[in-house]
Amino acid sequence: MNFKQGISSYRNTQMETMSPARLILLLFQKLDEELHGAKELILSGDMEGKGKAIIKSQDIVMELLNSLNLKTGQIAQNLQALYLYIFRELNNVNFYKDTDKLNVILKIVDDLKTAWGEITLPKPVRQKGQYQKMQSEKMEITG
Repeated sequence: MNFKQGISSYRNTQMETMSPARLILLLFQKLDEELHGAKELILSGDMEGKGKAIIKSQDIVMELLNSLNLKTGQIAQNLQALYLYIFRELNNVNFYKDTDKLNVILKIVDDLKTAWGEITLPKPVRQKGQYQKMQSEKMEITG
């Protein structure tokens, strides 16, 4: 096994043993990263790169949608509506290169990411402000 295969195996093991809530948090982190990348690509005029970043973002939103258990009640249904809104607005961002709409989506994603961080991390870690530190040390999701 070469070095890259070893890293890949390690990441796969991390993902397979992670709690569902932590996986959702990682999806939000990656979504945030892709959306910021899309914004930079729009501003720099790289439309091909922008399109790829938005498609990756939509793929992540679909994963978030698939993670919902709608039988659990109103919160899941509200999240479904929000994820569908994000997905639709990303189509508009992609077509119209609309950074204002993208900023709205970024705010929603940031709020959701922060909320998931708060419920995912143990209370003592949250109180010490470690969520921001953990974000800077986030595991990279490739795909």
